[in-house]
Amino acid sequence: MDRKKIAYKVVIVAVLVLGYLNYFGDEKKVEKKEEIVETTGAIYDTEGYHIEADKQKDFLKTNETTFEKAKAVIDGMILTGDNAFLDAGKNLLLKSNILGKSLNGWEFETQEAKYNKENGEVESTIGVTAINKAEGIEVSGKNFKSDTKMENVVLSGDVKFKTKNITLAAENAKYSDKDKIIDIEGDSFLSGSNFGDGSGILSGNFKGLKYDTNTNLLTTSNSFMLDYNGIKLYGDNLVLNDKTEAFTISKNVYVLADGYKINMESITSDGGDNINFNGKIDGSNGIYSFKGDDGVYNKVTKKFVVKGDVQGNDTKGGELTADMAIYATDTKELELISDKDVKYTSPENKILTKNLVYLTQTGELYLKDGYTYFSTKYDSKGESFFYNKITEKGYVIKGDVKDKIDKQYASGDRVDFDRQEDSYLVQGNAYFENNSYIFESQKIDYLGKKGFVYLPEKYVLKRKKEKDIFEGLKGEYNLTTEVFKSFGEFKYISPDNVVEGVNLEFNQKTGIGTVEKDLVAFDKKGETKVVSSFGEFKENEFVKVKDKLVLTSGDIVANANSADYQIKDEKIYIPGEILFEDKVKNSSGKMYNGVYQTDKKLFTGEKFSGKDVKNTLKSDIIKYFTSQGDFVLEKNAEIKDETSTLKGDHLEYNKNTEIAKSPKAFTIKYGDYDVFGTSGTLDKKTSHLTGKDIVIKSTQNEEFKGDRVDGTLNNMNLDFIGNVSGRIYQDGVPVDFKGDFVRAYFKKDAQGKNQIQRVEIRKNAVITKEGTTLYSDYLEIQPEKKLVFGKDNTKAVLKDKDGTVTNVTSNMMTGNLNTEVIDLVGKVVIVRKSKDKTLKATSAKAKVKNKENLIELRDNVFVDDGESVITADEADYNTKTNKVKARGNVFVDYKTNEKKSVTNANQINSGYNKILKK
Repeated sequence: MDRKKIAYKVVIVAVLVLGYLNYFGDEKKVEKKEEIVETTGAIYDTEGYHIEADKQKDFLKTNETTFEKAKAVIDGMILTGDNAFLDAGKNLLLKSNILGKSLNGWEFETQEAKYNKENGEVESTIGVTAINKAEGIEVSGKNFKSDTKMENVVLSGDVKFKTKNITLAAENAKYSDKDKIIDIEGDSFLSGSNFGDGSGILSGNFKGLKYDTNTNLLTTSNSFMLDYNGIKLYGDNLVLNDKTEAFTISKNVYVLADGYKINMESITSDGGDNINFNGKIDGSNGIYSFKGDDGVYNKVTKKFVVKGDVQGNDTKGGELTADMAIYATDTKELELISDKDVKYTSPENKILTKNLVYLTQTGELYLKDGYTYFSTKYDSKGESFFYNKITEKGYVIKGDVKDKIDKQYASGDRVDFDRQEDSYLVQGNAYFENNSYIFESQKIDYLGKKGFVYLPEKYVLKRKKEKDIFEGLKGEYNLTTEVFKSFGEFKYISPDNVVEGVNLEFNQKTGIGTVEKDLVAFDKKGETKVVSSFGEFKENEFVKVKDKLVLTSGDIVANANSADYQIKDEKIYIPGEILFEDKVKNSSGKMYNGVYQTDKKLFTGEKFSGKDVKNTLKSDIIKYFTSQGDFVLEKNAEIKDETSTLKGDHLEYNKNTEIAKSPKAFTIKYGDYDVFGTSGTLDKKTSHLTGKDIVIKSTQNEEFKGDRVDGTLNNMNLDFIGNVSGRIYQDGVPVDFKGDFVRAYFKKDAQGKNQIQRVEIRKNAVITKEGTTLYSDYLEIQPEKKLVFGKDNTKAVLKDKDGTVTNVTSNMMTGNLNTEVIDLVGKVVIVRKSKDKTLKATSAKAKVKNKENLIELRDNVFVDDGESVITADEADYNTKTNKVKARGNVFVDYKTNEKKSVTNANQINSGYNKILKK
């Protein structure tokens, strides 16, 4: 015997006992009133009823009974209510706050119910709610019919079926306790029940449903529609586990969502967060279509995912491929993902990316994890991209945007753009380019429609056509007026020059820029710099300095009051006084009305005067090549130091080498000497002089001439080359010389003056003093020692006062010009011619003592005086008396005595006709 039956019998026994005590206990006093019997604390048992009530009224005439606050037990069902009425047919009617309980766990509530004794059923027509707490089920309806054990329950009229998760509305419902199934008949509606842990609202339309309270399965085999948060799920077969929330939708399955019809084989869920869409999936909204291998919907994230070979297309020719598509049903966001690339192509554009997100409601497009975008108007590439097609605003992260129609290009760490405003805000490694300009900065704000470009940080602006560049700290460009302003320090770079300064206003139309202060201009090589307080410039044409000027080129710094820099001519025109200085070389100068040529680094000017460490310079006209340190001094030019003064009409001087050149006639004043030449070079550092057609004169009337000169003025060691001639003095007597080459040696005396020490004359050398002339290929004069020396074909010509000429030749000669004594060595030949006599003598050695009228012959002496021929070891010839004194192996051949005449020199040398031996 089961527990329910035992409990039921216990209740019957209890009712009988109570009834006995009530009716067979102490007698109570009964008063007759209009044939009504009223009992309080009543217990009523009759014909299968057990009724307990606070008050009972029996109407004897009609055989009816009423109860207040009654509790009735009928065949195991307990009914309670405020009022109960038992009619003559023993049918029980209950009203107000009725609660019914059956032994199988059902309870119902209503305001009016009737128990029909004949068929043993409880009925209500004013609305009943039946609850099975153990099963977690609630059923309600307008019309209710059930047996007392509630094994068969029928509801109709506005039926509601509720479980923990679902609420169904229907016209009819039946419950069978035998199979624990509730049949929900006819059209039914799932009325927005909470399905899941707050994850969404489930509703739908059905025809014929069954709910198994044992398995908690809600099933149908008829066509139905489920609406889950606006997503409509269609099928012909449903199995829904109300407890686990697992379900299967199969047979003719499709989904309607956001205008799309999506077909698949089945929809399943294990009751977790995911709803699976099984089999090949395809969907379309009439414009856009897609397909994939399968899909899943997550109830928590509210995202619908299509996986595996996802493809899409639209009616305009667009095609899409991806590995996965994710659609968020709450935000209407579509996300496409691919291991390689999400690829979208259309007749107008193409997109390649790892991750694409499109917000269908707002028209926002996101491209992530690297992308490339091509269209008929725009191209873009970067790490990520956003665009709202409604507002036409977007941005790019670490990428670029190219407008192919308007020829605009922007790139940076972030590029924000607005198509309606034609604007770009580029931040981080910012770059913007259009037909005319290139902007580079960390931040660029390009406002096309408003007509401005703002550069709030360090920038670079490049003009394509002009090929020039602006660099600065902050800038603003007016696209309408084409005026560019740079605030703070800036730099302007063109192919021909560079301008720097503080605060610039540059008119792109006129190409003129105004510099507010600290103007600095460079030439195109950056080697010449113009500095001023303020000024203006025109691209590739001029820089005008209207205040104090400082010009720097190499080591040169020049100062003036104004300047006009003509860039095309590469000339800087500087009126008035110009002061310049080379601090490295410690030189300076002054000129007037100058022109500086930046390409040649050439300064020209008038009325020049200047100096360096050792020299002062001046000229009427100056050309100063600053990079080489070369001065060209023209007209009344002069270079002067402590020891020398160089003058000419054209002098060239290099301050670095300290070499002065004169291609034209020049003079040099050096101590007691004046140097004249047609051209020459003087090293001011070493005093080395080279020159042509040189004449050197001293204050002592000494003179040197030559085609060329090479030597140093400091010690007056000079080489004269070609057609050399000169004159020096010995004791006031002039000594003239000439030759092809002369080297003169000087030395300083006690007073520091240069005095001639030695003169070397080579090739065709000639020295003349009074009546003596010396010839040789090499002659040397030492005026201080009164000596002369000759070698190689030497010859001396001595003229007496009476006109007698003596010619002396030898291999070598040494003479004293003061004493007029000449020593001859090697192949000495002496020929002396007077008016009436000629003497010829040869010897190995000889000495001519001109003042003593004596010629001394030594070794292998041969003398022919016209009357006799004498050979001897030694002979002395007196030029005044014409007498010869011979000694040692003397041979004499007298030409007047034919008997004693010697026929030839060989006979004399061999000892023939020897007349005297000593």
